[in-house]
Amino acid sequence: MTPGRFPTFRPSLTSTLCQLNIRLMLRKNSLPMEIPKKRVAWIDVSRVLAALLIMYVHLSSPLLKTTGIHLFYNGRVPFFLVLAGYFLARNITWNKALDRALWLFIPYMIWNVLYLFLLSRPAGNSFQLADLAGVRDVFLPGMDLFSFGSVPHGVPPIGPSWFLRDIIILALLTPLLARIKILLPPALLLFFSFCNMAPDPLVTRSLGSCAFYLLGVVLSSRRIDDIHLVLNKKFGVVFCVSILVSSAMGLLHSAGILSLWTETVAGMLLGVMLIMYAGIWVEKRLPGVAARIALLAPACFLTFMLHLPIYECLPSSMKFGAFSLFTPLLAFTAIVLFYFALKRFSPFLLPYLAHVKPPSGKPAA
Repeated sequence: MTPGRFPTFRPSLTSTLCQLNIRLMLRKNSLPMEIPKKRVAWIDVSRVLAALLIMYVHLSSPLLKTTGIHLFYNGRVPFFLVLAGYFLARNITWNKALDRALWLFIPYMIWNVLYLFLLSRPAGNSFQLADLAGVRDVFLPGMDLFSFGSVPHGVPPIGPSWFLRDIIILALLTPLLARIKILLPPALLLFFSFCNMAPDPLVTRSLGSCAFYLLGVVLSSRRIDDIHLVLNKKFGVVFCVSILVSSAMGLLHSAGILSLWTETVAGMLLGVMLIMYAGIWVEKRLPGVAARIALLAPACFLTFMLHLPIYECLPSSMKFGAFSLFTPLLAFTAIVLFYFALKRFSPFLLPYLAHVKPPSGKPAA
């Protein structure tokens, strides 16, 4: 140090970074910031797979219908019910339940109304509000609470959207179900042991629909990583054997050698796990493909609402024969393009038409 001069202290790089970090923390605390939800790639891949299975089942081709039903042991709809129960029950409150049910009901009703008056064209005044909602029998067949002397419809105008109707109602009950979660495992054990009821499109909140949704509610206390770990441990052998057996039985049925079999509840549980494992396998073996498929998952809601109207507008040559193998893929591509067009040019319509939270994050998805 030069005599007669005071030392000059310069801030070090470390102290400068600390000050900058403190300023950023203060800014974060003063300004509201929305943390985006983390998506799980294998779940999104499984969602796309299950949606495609539903699209193949609803095609007119008998071979594709049989294959789509039995390849994953009729687990496609139970998969979505379990998934809905799992994610809706996590940190649920009555306000969240009402919000989620509302923002599922709005696009559900918009598409059904559009389909009803643009394509279905009901005759006279025979169609009532309960028919529009697809509500007839409740909980059990024969418990008709909404006919009022008319001949009601058992499903909404867009038939494949029936399970969304059930999810809307069950979402409103989820806070109560989450509070009595300790009582649900014994009830589910009794159902899966002594009942053999699949989710019924003609019955609002059928026993099968409630059971698979409640299974998701029970599993909501487990982490996604725990479910991934269980399915990732030596489940590949079960997957391969199950798919080979279902494929062989489907081919034997198509050849007229074997009569059509009926899936059990245990088989549908296996189908749910097979669909989940398929997503895990794609993410593990083909991570780049899984990342691209996962980008399509937000369009799944539109596949439920639009694939049947698209099928009805197609010529018979696209629903039968060899070309029908590609028809669901083409329809899915068209729906995905429509979704990305909405996202690009009209993002404000996403919560009303696609049940997707817009970038601003206002309506809940």
